Amino acid sequence: MTFPKQHQVNTTSALERCKSFTFDVNQQAESLRQWEQRYNQHSNGLFSGYLDELTLGGVHFFEEFTNRTLQQQCCVKDDNLWLGFSLQTQRPKINNSDVLAGQIMTRPSGIEFELITPPDFHIYGLVINKHSLDTEMIGADYDLWQNKSTHLQVSKATPYVSYELAKLISLLLGNNNSPTGSMHLLDNKTPERVKHLTPLITSKVADLLTQTEYQQHQVSVSQQTAQRVITDITEYIQETGNYPLTITELCQISNVSRRTLQYCFEQGFGVSPIQYIRDCRLNEIRRVLLSEDNQHSIADLALNFGFFHISTFNAYYKELFGETPTQTIQRAGHYHHPVISQATPTAL
Repeated sequence: MTFPKQHQVNTTSALERCKSFTFDVNQQAESLRQWEQRYNQHSNGLFSGYLDELTLGGVHFFEEFTNRTLQQQCCVKDDNLWLGFSLQTQRPKINNSDVLAGQIMTRPSGIEFELITPPDFHIYGLVINKHSLDTEMIGADYDLWQNKSTHLQVSKATPYVSYELAKLISLLLGNNNSPTGSMHLLDNKTPERVKHLTPLITSKVADLLTQTEYQQHQVSVSQQTAQRVITDITEYIQETGNYPLTITELCQISNVSRRTLQYCFEQGFGVSPIQYIRDCRLNEIRRVLLSEDNQHSIADLALNFGFFHISTFNAYYKELFGETPTQTIQRAGHYHHPVISQATPTAL
């Protein structure tokens, strides 16, 4: 039986957005794109659910709610990889195995699996195109995920990663269930922002995914490799005048995995790649704020450079530069037209 879908859809070449509300378990099963699935209801009462989803840069982000206990037969279509997780205390099962807090479920396309989900259940998910994964993952990171995705059912428990992914998905969806509150980040009225944020978002997803494996795989890097990586990056900046704004860019410039990059930065710069990238973004924002023709608000600049929380951005900015963004703007005129004080000779 086919049910009419109550969709509110907006699309552009870069952004596909859809939210649907359902009142039948079969309707819910049919709502999710890029899936073949069948739901059976196993607790009493009227069913209700919703599906909130967004596709951006080869990654399909979604949050699903169902109010009844369900047995779900699922299979991801096309050449994709699914990751699913929940922050709730009541836990799901995958293929009759308990999923612990902080664990991320993983299944490749073309392989059927079963989920048992409890009542009043929220689940977050990502469906990643393997071509996008190939683009974001470099070297050993790519090999690891390609190998793990064929047989890894759940990741090692990493609550930080699942929390940060849930926060990112909720921010993208503008969802009130966000761990940090609701915020409208992307829409089709801001196509330039969508275009600018897409690589920052997909790179952040890759950063978080690789962190699920850090504790299981140690990386050994020689002093020569560390120095070569640092040299490649500093020479790139000197030659182009551009600071890389994503970890993916750093990996591509130096041709190393994220794990190797992490070690090299800690050894060479004394900071993590994440902090280095954050400082580069803050420096770029500062240049814009000091520009005479700046027409952007502080909030817009923060969002455009991947700072999704204005309070966190302000804290990072003040910590690095010793002043707030507002104070930078207030003295921007003095920056371009300095007043040189000349001492008046003292009469004898």
